[in-house]
Amino acid sequence: MKTADIVLKKIRNGNIEGGAAFAFAIVLSSTIFAGMMLSASLYRGADNLKKRLGADIAVVPKGQESAYEGILLNSEPVECSFDRKYESIIRSTEGVEKVTPVIYLASLRASCCSVPIQIIGYDPETDFVTSPWISDKYTNENGDGDMIVGCNIAIEEGNTLTFFGRTYNVAARLNKTGTGMDKSAYVSFEVMEQLIKDANEKGVQFGDGEGYDKNITDRYVSAFMVDVADDYSLDSVAGSILGAVPGEVVRSQKVIKSVTDGIGLFADLIRAITYLAFAGVTFVTVILHIYRVNNRKKEWAVYRMMGGSKSWIIRLILTETTTLSLFGAIVGVLLAALFYFPFCDYISQQIKFPFVIPEVSQIVDATLIAIGATILSGAVPGLIAGEIASKTECYELMREGEN
Repeated sequence: MKTADIVLKKIRNGNIEGGAAFAFAIVLSSTIFAGMMLSASLYRGADNLKKRLGADIAVVPKGQESAYEGILLNSEPVECSFDRKYESIIRSTEGVEKVTPVIYLASLRASCCSVPIQIIGYDPETDFVTSPWISDKYTNENGDGDMIVGCNIAIEEGNTLTFFGRTYNVAARLNKTGTGMDKSAYVSFEVMEQLIKDANEKGVQFGDGEGYDKNITDRYVSAFMVDVADDYSLDSVAGSILGAVPGEVVRSQKVIKSVTDGIGLFADLIRAITYLAFAGVTFVTVILHIYRVNNRKKEWAVYRMMGGSKSWIIRLILTETTTLSLFGAIVGVLLAALFYFPFCDYISQQIKFPFVIPEVSQIVDATLIAIGATILSGAVPGLIAGEIASKTECYELMREGEN
């Protein structure tokens, strides 16, 4: 009988120790796979955030810095207004290359709105932040009342959304970015003008709080996105803007650093858990397999009397332990995948970091590493147990096996 046949027969017959080793292999492989998927998703989300920011600096009203970061990362609905007269001041600041205004308007949790989300207005004539994410076809054929939405927004039947009692056609849906963009709706300033008017009728104020005024978007916006010329320091340009405009400056680098630092800490925690799981499972599996070997001494004696060499016994035990680990690793990866992929959006909401499903190559790498590490955690105990079994002489094995 071949070694593989003996191993498969033993596994099929099963015992408590073998079942425990199989269960630990499942735990280890699922931990490694899930940890690698989470880390890869977070780092890919951070990369998308860098591309999404587009501007070097955001000039926001005083007290709105955290709200702006919340919009970027999680699309937390917020309204804020800034006098648009400051646009010309910012545009004339030395070192400023591009400026574009944006408007933030939050929909209501009421029947007048399909969903409570962040609506972002952009100026197509000056925009350099939002447009790169929109296809040229939409930009050129944008109709009155059209909007684009992020991938996480549910659209009503007929490809429409309702805000403040008015229905809007959804012209396009953005690909997943892993940022607040996925839960936001985007409209031109022309459409935003109508939204602000309807919002005012529902009790949502924008601007000076004195009610809706025609062409309000010419008077008020929510923030200014600024692109700084390459030859100028961000800090010096930011300082010049702060000296001339009564607001706050949010540097993109600061937002990115804050996110990457947080992701780094989270990734370190995942890595530590993975190392502990590997060490713990390997140690426990060593104990389990040594116990299994000691309980099967008569079996090893029979193999030795039938001509089995010490190296063959080591190979038999090693094959058995690695096979158990392989089966457990495959099951563990499948279970982790069944948990991770269907619930990745929920995980993203709980973590509150940019989050994008990894590429296929990263998923394959995580699968191979999880399976390989789990097999290694079974191979080490297998070698140790095999050495113990092979070092006892046949006569002693038979005598101990009879006791």
